[in-house]
Amino acid sequence: MSRFRAALLVTLSSLLAACTPSPDQLRATLKQHPEILAEFIRQHPAEVMEALQAAADSYQHLAQAKADQAEEERITRELAAPRRPVIEPGRAVRGAPDAPVTIVEYSDFQCPYCRRDVPVLKAVLEKYPGQVRLVLKQTPLAIHAHAHEAALMFEAVLRQGQDKAWHYFDLLFANQERLGAEGGAYLDAAARQVGADVARARRDARSAEIGAIVDADLAEFQQFGFSGTPGFIVNGVMLDGSKPIEAFERVITRVLAGQAPPPALARPGRGSGTTP
Repeated sequence: MSRFRAALLVTLSSLLAACTPSPDQLRATLKQHPEILAEFIRQHPAEVMEALQAAADSYQHLAQAKADQAEEERITRELAAPRRPVIEPGRAVRGAPDAPVTIVEYSDFQCPYCRRDVPVLKAVLEKYPGQVRLVLKQTPLAIHAHAHEAALMFEAVLRQGQDKAWHYFDLLFANQERLGAEGGAYLDAAARQVGADVARARRDARSAEIGAIVDADLAEFQQFGFSGTPGFIVNGVMLDGSKPIEAFERVITRVLAGQAPPPALARPGRGSGTTP
């Protein structure tokens, strides 16, 4: 009789004597005779792999369910105690101005993750016509050489109209490589392409008022504790980093189902504003 078979008989005898082995008994037996498990795996590889895959799938499903539940609970808490970004008159707005859902985006024109979310946000606006608006805020990061200048120029072009500004926005992200390579020269070329008065835009970009807008956006971004760009506040709920459309839908459906937006708030000394 082989060692394995002898061990198997001893194991079976002890387990049968106990009728139903306890987890501790099984654990002790396998620890004492690991060859039992090894032999079983060698003889039944397909069944073992199938069982392992089923266990992995079950664990992944459970982990995802727990994550989804935690996210729903977080959204509930933040809708009840929302973050309050200030939206002042004249900011860049895409979508219905009086929409019940407001997405405030903190963006950097040289951030590749911000670029990745451009089509996602367009898809959100298309899916919820009249129900969602996008408000753009400027958070140029120091690691990007031309991001601050781009932010100032965008706000300057915005003074010449929302349509020109959003066309400019689309061009800068679509040609992010050119912005990185050419800097200010491309900013001027893109402004010309959208029909803006470049000389006027350059004057406005140097103004203290536009500089203060970008500084305030950066301060608000840091106050909320974002880890990087892009960052979003959806009716008071924080979404940190690049997100798929499902992340926005999760909050939007809750708001449209009856969650009221938080009250208006104005930044002292900067005029009236709203906080979605």
